[in-house]
Amino acid sequence: MKKRYDITVNDVVAWAKAYSGDKFHALLCDPPYHLTSIVKRFGSKGSAPAKHGTDGLFRRISAGFMGHTWDGGDVAFQSETWQALCEHLHPGSFGFAFASARGWHRLAVAIEDAGMIIYPSIFLWVYGQGMPKATRLRGSGDFSGHRYGLGVLKPATEPLIVFQKPYSGKPAEDMLATGSGALNIDGARVHGRWPANFIIVHSAECVMSGLKKGKGYTINRFVDGAKPFGGGAGHLYESEEFDDVYEDWNCVEGCPALELERQWPGSSRYFFNAQLENDPFALYIQKVNKTERGEDNDHPTLKPISLTTYLAKLLLPPDTYAPRRLLVPFSGAGSEVIGALSAGWEFVQGVEIVDAYAETSRKRIEEWTKKPMQGSLF
Repeated sequence: MKKRYDITVNDVVAWAKAYSGDKFHALLCDPPYHLTSIVKRFGSKGSAPAKHGTDGLFRRISAGFMGHTWDGGDVAFQSETWQALCEHLHPGSFGFAFASARGWHRLAVAIEDAGMIIYPSIFLWVYGQGMPKATRLRGSGDFSGHRYGLGVLKPATEPLIVFQKPYSGKPAEDMLATGSGALNIDGARVHGRWPANFIIVHSAECVMSGLKKGKGYTINRFVDGAKPFGGGAGHLYESEEFDDVYEDWNCVEGCPALELERQWPGSSRYFFNAQLENDPFALYIQKVNKTERGEDNDHPTLKPISLTTYLAKLLLPPDTYAPRRLLVPFSGAGSEVIGALSAGWEFVQGVEIVDAYAETSRKRIEEWTKKPMQGSLF
């Protein structure tokens, strides 16, 4: 049996500079958000050096998010990082990278400066369990209802940067040669609907009780390409009929899907955007629960496996180009690797700098590959 994945313990830039194997068809990753940057705070001329350790100077700040050293610095904000990684992608390959609501622009600029094409649509992963960290202005009655600080609003979304390595020539020629260069739209349809760039996550305590069927619907597609609204008269089209199947959930208080359902009854089935020919713009995904996390897994920024599966499926080339190879830098505790294997990728290369997380990911991968994907979207 061929090896389906590998987790290499290394700095991603060092790995990329040393790697000399086959190229990859796409990239999916959850890089450090660098919410606390040692470069910004201590990188100026004459500033004191940042030291790690229990008694080190600036220990808490230099350690990064929740005290983790891997979030310090700015490796994901450096264009050289993405140049090194994307060197190992086929021309035209797509990449998805999670980002923070506060620092996504720095990540996007770094990827763009590396020569990649930034797509105008940014996925939004929407959840309801973020905790606001606003500060009161005490001693002032005029500001009793006001707050300030970087966490003044409740964090409820995380963007996902969508980018592409430029084609080396004509797009069709590159795609036919390598299998890279297009998104798997039909393969990533959710209950027959077009993949969307707005993703809603259920709270971890929500439970899907089953599927429901509703009134069916028909999609008409022009056979000779997309046409501007109002300009499609006389063009041939083909119709495809779908059963309206949607998930039935028992939600807890605070779940984003439940709140939207209360505001717009019936929206729990799907959401429509009239400007996009009634294509839905939302997908429901459950937040990571204790079972999915597994034992001895303290990684603080896990992404739901159903979410990573959905994204990996969207990146998946046609099966005639197997073995299809996905690159997952900053692989953490393995959620992106598991999602890719669940989506059908034949080989996934993870790169993780923290040895303990690499070992955790290996254990999680082995456990998840022994059982069928639960709550599959496809």
